[in-house]
Formats: sequence, structure tokens, C-alpha cells
Amino acid sequence: MSRIEFTSHPLEFKKPAKTSRDTLKSKPSFFLTLRDDKGRLGKGECSLIPGLSLESESEAIQALEKLSSQDSLILDAIPDSVPAVKFAVETTLIDLNREGAAKWKGGIPINGLVWMESAKGMLKQVQILVKGGYKTIKLKVGTLPFFEELELLKDIRVLCPSPEFTLRVDANGAFSKSTSDGLSALEKLQAYEDAGLKLHSIEQPIEAGSIEQMATLCASSPIPIALDEELIPIILNRDRQELLEKIKPAYIILKPSLLGGFTSTESWVNIAESLSIGWWITSALESNVGLSEISEWTYGLLKSRPHLKNMAQGLGTGSLFKNNIETKMFISEGQLYSSAVDSELVWSKGVVNLIKEWNDKPDSPLLCKTSGSSGVAREISHSRAAVIASAKATLEYFNLQPGDKAVLALPIDFIAGKMMVVRSLIGGLDLDIVEPKAKPLINSHADFIAITPHQCSLLISDFPDVKTVLLGGGVVTDGLIERLPEWIDFYEGFGMTETITHIAMRKVKSGASRGPFEAMSGVSFQISKEGELIIDAPSRGVNGLVTDDIVELVDSKRFVWLGRKSSIIISGGIKVIPEVVEHEIRGVIQPLNCEYLIKGVPDDSLGEKIILRLDTVKLSESKEIELLGEISKLRGLAPYHKPRDIEYGEVVKSNRGKIKRIKRD
Repeated sequence: MSRIEFTSHPLEFKKPAKTSRDTLKSKPSFFLTLRDDKGRLGKGECSLIPGLSLESESEAIQALEKLSSQDSLILDAIPDSVPAVKFAVETTLIDLNREGAAKWKGGIPINGLVWMESAKGMLKQVQILVKGGYKTIKLKVGTLPFFEELELLKDIRVLCPSPEFTLRVDANGAFSKSTSDGLSALEKLQAYEDAGLKLHSIEQPIEAGSIEQMATLCASSPIPIALDEELIPIILNRDRQELLEKIKPAYIILKPSLLGGFTSTESWVNIAESLSIGWWITSALESNVGLSEISEWTYGLLKSRPHLKNMAQGLGTGSLFKNNIETKMFISEGQLYSSAVDSELVWSKGVVNLIKEWNDKPDSPLLCKTSGSSGVAREISHSRAAVIASAKATLEYFNLQPGDKAVLALPIDFIAGKMMVVRSLIGGLDLDIVEPKAKPLINSHADFIAITPHQCSLLISDFPDVKTVLLGGGVVTDGLIERLPEWIDFYEGFGMTETITHIAMRKVKSGASRGPFEAMSGVSFQISKEGELIIDAPSRGVNGLVTDDIVELVDSKRFVWLGRKSSIIISGGIKVIPEVVEHEIRGVIQPLNCEYLIKGVPDDSLGEKIILRLDTVKLSESKEIELLGEISKLRGLAPYHKPRDIEYGEVVKSNRGKIKRIKRD
């Protein structure tokens, strides 16, 4: 005889989950368990979203109480009027039959979710997701004033350029509400299109139930429309078919726990595919119990549809709750895995593929993508001979010998990671491969390692046993240099994907001033009339490469980096390089303990006036005068280079520590 029980486990959000529809601080959740006469245990979840789930909490409790008085669970006996309960029964039976062990392997691409809050808060959420490796980002919209939100989306698109990043938005019906901007839903969608946002889709722009209006909107919208809430109350397959034929959306969003379980959801999939309508699966804010079941089922769906392998699913909600159930599921680089062990595939598989291609295709070029720090990310191809020349130059510069221990702690997707593998193959190095996370785990001695400044900063407190460290891919600040261990040789590299990593080096050490960058073997420098660095490295296929970097040329082999041409401000006819000013004033700003930047704003007299932006609470007027006065006394700054005013606002940085100089004022 089987034993059936249910328990209540309300889920508490770490911070309020805000949409245009409402704000959730907690939500009801119930666990249904079944122990059969063989001793097997199955566990499922009944997850509710008040105001969205078809059944109320009291109706769900009543149905669960009735089940707990029975001695068996029969899926077909559960009425369609309680879909969340039906999902609980189905997942309990699945869990019972598999005896609790998840059987899916490999990763599921998922979107990162950005909840509604202030524009600054949403931008920070996006930055965190980008650092986490997400390539598809979904944003809740419809709470901020429309044009303020539009500017925010423009800034987000700059941070997440197309086609590298996919942006989705979810209005939760907000565009059907009357707002002060006076725009219709179609006008708002057209504004999105005119802004060049290149959105993948918008979910439920108007409220569910307005079928005629939604059909008209889908036929006219320049942005593909996805249905979500519209699907929940539709039970019969003939009604589902009729709905999709009538509205003709581009996509449907499927939440199994709101639609009556997997069998019911698969009927939606089949109907959508018969009408050439796209779809993806998403969570309805279940705990890890329900989310694990949905993820395993979704993996099976995608496995039988390889053309959808890159379609991001909405399954990244497990970290939202204070009191979630422990899980082995793990997210890495924007993919969900059944366990942390499986997630290793995301970084080690690329290494294996690179080595295999290097050995099996000796004439093939090396394909690399740029970071996008100075423009839109793009793919670059380098010949095998040029790549080998770059590898040999590094081996020679650092006197690396066969058998020396090197460590790969950088992503294999970019040039720096690929070149660590190539150097090891060319130079016979003993290469250790560790997960390329913010604080890489390096447990043994190494002769050479290349890491980013951010990785270095996190390793400072207990730095691994390394002889030589190459820092690159980000800003090496004076503050970081002062903290570097003195017994390790640290070098700052200068280079880019176009030059096949570093073409110049300089040694950095605590207490020592930074000298100029010095060319590596086979590299020489020129300077343009505008002060731009020109690089010649014939062995790497680089001839007369004009960069965006403004430098002071010492000679053909040495230069001092000043800043980027694209950042230059013209004030009173004088060229001002903001990076130089920022470096000079760092000592004055340091006591404020905040991010800052130098920018130019239009001025009738000067053309552009130099402004200091502080990312902090507003200072008193006397403190502002004192601060500007201290800066004005700095001997290293010419008069036109000194900021004349102070403004306050966010200072956005890339995941490599470089200031994003976004013009939004």
C-alpha cells in the first residue's frame, strides 16, 4: 500500500521580484511525496503564482488533501482545473520511477533574467549576467517611464552587442495600460525597432484575453511577439489550435507547472510546430525540486530537436530564493547542468577540440573572436604561420623551456586562452588546465601563467606558487600593483586579438614606477600624425596596423600609452585624453572610495567642457569646491585638462575593468 503526503514550503525571495504586473516577496509551494510498497520514494512540487496560476492556493490545498487520503496516484484522474496539482502528480510519479536520480547530462543554454528595478539596478544586473557568461538576457519591462526604459535598453545593447548577445523583453501585459507617454502598444514596439535594439522577441506586450487585439498586434509588430499568460487558461487541444491559428505569434512560452504538466505542455509543442511557431520552456518560479524535473524533461525535448540546441530556455531561477532546496544543478557560462561535475564540459571541451583541430588540420587558420571592449565583437582569422610566430615570441621572451609548467586559466573562446594551448604545443610545456573562473584554483607550482587583473586581485591574499605572471585583458591599476607579491615576476602585456595577443611588455612591481612598453621580437612601432600607435609585426601578418591607442613614442621599440583616440575630448581647441587626467587625479579622488571618470559636455565657449563624474552620493558644495581646488593645484595637468565641474552618475565598467564611456546625456 502506498503512502501519500504533502507539505507546505513557501518560497521566500532574496529580494522582491518585480514585474509590471505585481511584486512578489514570497510564493506558495507544496511538496507531494509518494512512498510505494517497494520502499521507493517519489517527490514532486505543486508551485503556484498568485494571480497567474489557474487554481487558487485554497483550491490546490483541497486537491492535495484529497490525494493524501488515497493510496495511489493516477495522473488522468486529476482534473484540468488544477494544473499545478497535476504537474505535482506527474513529477512525483516520474521521480518515483527513476528512484530520485536525474538522468540528463550536458548543458542547457538558459537566459539570464533581469527583474524590474531602477535603471541603475537593472544595468548592474546585466553586468553580472555578462560576467557570468550569459549570451541571452531577458529583461522585465513596463514599470519605468517608457522613454527612460528605452534609453536603458539602448545602454544595455551597447554593453551586449548583437549578434553576440540575444536580448528578450517581457512586458507582462504592460503595453495595454494607459500611460502618460500616450503611445499605443504598436507605437512602443515600433520605437524599439527604430532604436536599433535588435530584440529577439517581446513576451505578452498586452494583457491576456484580448485575442483580437493580440492577433492584430502580431500581424503588425516589427518585433516578434511571444505568448505566455495567454496560454494558461486554454485546456482543450482544439481550443489551443484555434488560439494559435487566430493570433499567429512568433513564439509561445511554456511553463509546465501552469499548463498541467509535461504531457499537456507537449501538446502545445506539437501544435506550435505544426504551425511553424517557435517555443521555449521556462520556469514558473518553482523550487529546485520542480525545476530539476522541468530541466530533465526539457533536455530530452531538445535532444530530439538538434536544430534548437542554441535556443535559450528560461530555467535559471533556482538562485532567487532564500530557502530553496539543495540541488546538484549548476550554472556555468550561461548553461544549466545536472551537476557541477558535468559543467566542466563547458570549459574543457573547447581545449580538447582546439588540440584536435591543431593536430588534425595543420593548414587550417586559427579562428578567434574579439572581446568587444573597443567595438562590436567579431571573428578574426590568423594563419598557422602567424600563430606559431606569436607563440615562439612569448616562449623566447620568458625563456620558457620544454617541460616547464604552464597553467591555462583563461576562457578558450578568446585569443589569450587559445594561445596558452598553442605555446604549450609548440614549446613542449607541461600545461595544467583549470576552470577559467574569477578565482582559478591553482594547487601546484607553475613557471608561467597568464591571468586577468581581476583574477590576480582575487588571488592576492593567498597567491599560488608561480614564477612568472603575465597580466592582460584588462586595466592593471596602481592599487593592484602595490599589492603584488614581491617574490613573483609580474609583467603587463599590450596587445589585441588582431596582433595575436601581446606585442609589447613591461615589468610591474610594487614600489617601482611603470616604464614604457617594450616591443617583443620582430615588432616595431610608428606613430600617426594624430598620435595613434601603428604596429608592424611582419611574422604575425601585421603590417601598418593603426590602433585606437594614443601613445607617446620613445623610439621604434618603446612607447608610453596615454589613452584611446575614441575617448579624446576637444576643449578650447586643446586635445584632452581622459585616461591621462584620470590617472593624474587618482590620489585626490582616492579618499572618496568611489568610481570616477573624466568626460566632455557641450559648451558654447569651449566646444566641450571637462567634467568630473563621481559614482557616489552628492557631496556638499563646500566639499566640491575643495575637491576641484585640490585638482587645480596638480602640476601634472595643464589648465584646459582640469575639470571645471562635478556631476554624479554611474560609472560603468566592462567585465575586464575598462570604463564604458557611454554617451547618454
